[in-house]
Amino acid sequence: MLDHPYVGLITDIDGTIAPIAVIPDEAQVSSGCRSALATLTSSMTLVAVLTGRDVLKAREMLTTDDVVYVGNHGLDRWQDGKLEMAEEARDYLPVVQRLEDKLRQDLGMLGLIVEDKGVSFGIHYRLSPEPGKTRAAILDTLGHIPEAQDMLITEGKMVVEVRPPVKVDKGTSLRQLVVEYGLRGVLCLGDDVTDVDAFKSLHALTSEGL
Repeated sequence: MLDHPYVGLITDIDGTIAPIAVIPDEAQVSSGCRSALATLTSSMTLVAVLTGRDVLKAREMLTTDDVVYVGNHGLDRWQDGKLEMAEEARDYLPVVQRLEDKLRQDLGMLGLIVEDKGVSFGIHYRLSPEPGKTRAAILDTLGHIPEAQDMLITEGKMVVEVRPPVKVDKGTSLRQLVVEYGLRGVLCLGDDVTDVDAFKSLHALTSEGL
């Protein structure tokens, strides 16, 4: 497959090309990995990062200009020096900010880290002394906030994420990249629950003969 002229690499970051860090901002992609990805951009039709992180943070972690960066599971994108956001998510920016502020006030719990990702946010509880109880408290608090009822609540490894309720995920984002770049083969790397959408999309594209 690697010899085919229209092959792409689409990869997650945390837990895939970077070890998961207890504190999200401390995660790093090694210089060797960054170099390898930069090299692949010259021999593959597409090298893309598809991550739940804010797209600007993803770019900061890799510092490779020829990579296409898709952040927030597909809600934002950085390419050719331009930042783009899914149009249908823009109206939710004030709601996301209000929910994030309220969660910071209401969840005064030990070991919580709130990750501001612009159009979404994540509540990490990896540092909590009682992660099971903390997870339950996060979900219960969200369940009692009226504005949160209309949002998309997802979970990953020791994190609860709050996103706008738009039909964008790693699966729709991968399909868009495949179509946009005319890919006939894809190497897809991921390690978490949200990456399953990307893997399902790959199976669907295969069954469709694409």
